[in-house]
Amino acid sequence: MQTSKKRTAFRAAFWVLATPALFAACLCLCSCGNLGRKKNSLKIVNWNAQTFFDGNNDGIEYPNFVKSKKWNQDAYKDRLQKLCKAIGKMDGDLVILEEIENIGIVHDISNALAGDNWNPGKVYRYACFAKKQGASIGCAVLSRLPLQDLKVHCLDIQAEPSQAPSMRPLIEVDLLAPKRLKIFVNHWKSKSGGGDSCVWRRWQESLLAQKILEAQTDDSGAAILCAGDFNQDISEFALAQADSGQDSVPQVELRSPFCGQKVLARSPWLDCNSELGSYNFRDKWERIDHFFACGDLTLQDFAPQTGEWSYEDGRPKPFKIHSLNGWSDHLPIACRAEW
Repeated sequence: MQTSKKRTAFRAAFWVLATPALFAACLCLCSCGNLGRKKNSLKIVNWNAQTFFDGNNDGIEYPNFVKSKKWNQDAYKDRLQKLCKAIGKMDGDLVILEEIENIGIVHDISNALAGDNWNPGKVYRYACFAKKQGASIGCAVLSRLPLQDLKVHCLDIQAEPSQAPSMRPLIEVDLLAPKRLKIFVNHWKSKSGGGDSCVWRRWQESLLAQKILEAQTDDSGAAILCAGDFNQDISEFALAQADSGQDSVPQVELRSPFCGQKVLARSPWLDCNSELGSYNFRDKWERIDHFFACGDLTLQDFAPQTGEWSYEDGRPKPFKIHSLNGWSDHLPIACRAEW
């Protein structure tokens, strides 16, 4: 397995949506929020926004958007407003999004949310985005705290008998607080299209495990959060008991066979009493969107999020291009992270 961070391989962006003066103000506001606390505390939201394209036809959109006579700039603005309203209601300090077309949409989200908010501590001034060159969609992170040291990791698989499909990169970025939080954003290969898709998800799992191990080598007590759409139910991960034996809840075992090691990560799904999952396929709930915690990080108050974007029974309202109704075919998930 090889990883690549070549600029030619990815279209990635990392920026601060603020002037230096506002940057200083943000650090002051966020630090004041933690005075007297032994730990940092943030609310984190993850949401697969379901094929969130802008109103332009760049030739990389999915066919149903290209062919649609209804999809245009006005339709995009309406959908953007609905997404931002939902994000505002969930009020996450860190918002992780999958299936975003480009960095322009991330700017639009941040600007729209800032325009509806008079509290400077609630503005998302920091963001990063990455996707593979020529890909339709990528992943984004919006944050009220500074982000730093963006890295984008790609798999170059030559060891399988079949050709590897196009797979989305793994994003690594640090959130700056009195103690750093390292974040890995994932969007693993889906099960659609037939074939043995689990093979490719195993490779993506190996890449994630390898990068976690590298981070732990640099700092054994690092606070690490893995988030995203893994396209894999929690029941499909290997589970193991922590070596300490202190926790009654099993942990997820992320495996990296290339270095003969594994990583134990805590999943709030394993201790969640909700009857909901994050995705509903043929009236069956699946828990395929995840937070995993490693090191000095605890996740509390975890739950799938319901609201205008869900039906009364909790199922998500998918976006329909023919009617322009709905939000996403995934529910957002949220938790409070402490480290």
